[in-house]
Amino acid sequence: MIDYHLHTARCCHAMGTLEEYLTEAENKQLTEIGFADHFPLDLLGFEPRKQVTMHPEELPVYMDQVANLKKQSSSVKIKLGIEIDYLPGTEKQVEELLGKYEFDYIIGSIHFMGDWDFTHPVYADDYKHKDLDEIYHRYYELLAMVCKSGLFDIIGHIDVVKKFGYRPQSNLESTRLEIARILRETGTCLELNTAGRDAPVGEFYPDRDFLAMCHSEGVAVTLGSDAHAPEQVGRYFPEAVDLLKETGYRELAVFEQRKKSKQRL
Repeated sequence: MIDYHLHTARCCHAMGTLEEYLTEAENKQLTEIGFADHFPLDLLGFEPRKQVTMHPEELPVYMDQVANLKKQSSSVKIKLGIEIDYLPGTEKQVEELLGKYEFDYIIGSIHFMGDWDFTHPVYADDYKHKDLDEIYHRYYELLAMVCKSGLFDIIGHIDVVKKFGYRPQSNLESTRLEIARILRETGTCLELNTAGRDAPVGEFYPDRDFLAMCHSEGVAVTLGSDAHAPEQVGRYFPEAVDLLKETGYRELAVFEQRKKSKQRL
């Protein structure tokens, strides 16, 4: 089993050493893990209200630490990933920056609408003062842009806009079907992210119906805990595997040097 979404203390909102994450993976008998910490927003010319990514000078140190951990691990295969925020207008910058580094995979995620970090608990109350239909419409609009950019191998926590339990009045099924088809057409991989179970919404990203829709459209899937502490590695994976199988999945996508292959569930 794999866990492709592990963070480090460098992002300023996680804890634990890389070795502790590896030990937890060994204890849970995972065969492969991937660190995918937050790419420095400074390099994209964006300064959030709260620091939520590593600083630029930490990026090479992060990469070296993962490389060193690879040498120490014999039972668990370790991959070097990165999670990059999608910010409209920075596509060319991201493409140029990614050309400088050698990652096994790149997760594209959306955490910001303008300067609002809609996934941060500090700003969760902002939902109460906004039009939820407009928020969801904009989120899925950005999601389509992420997929079509061709910059990312995996889409992170695809419906994270639901994180704090706020739901729109409008029906999103046609919009979600369009996203599933864009994922298939662009060859972008979906992530079943188990962190949502511990969020106020209390369910995985994506939910069962969205996951089944993606399977029906032929979208590849990978698996991630979005761990921000060692004990979160592989959280809820038995339930996640059952859900994947119930919705038709029999394989997980795995990556090496940005090339995708398959692994049986």
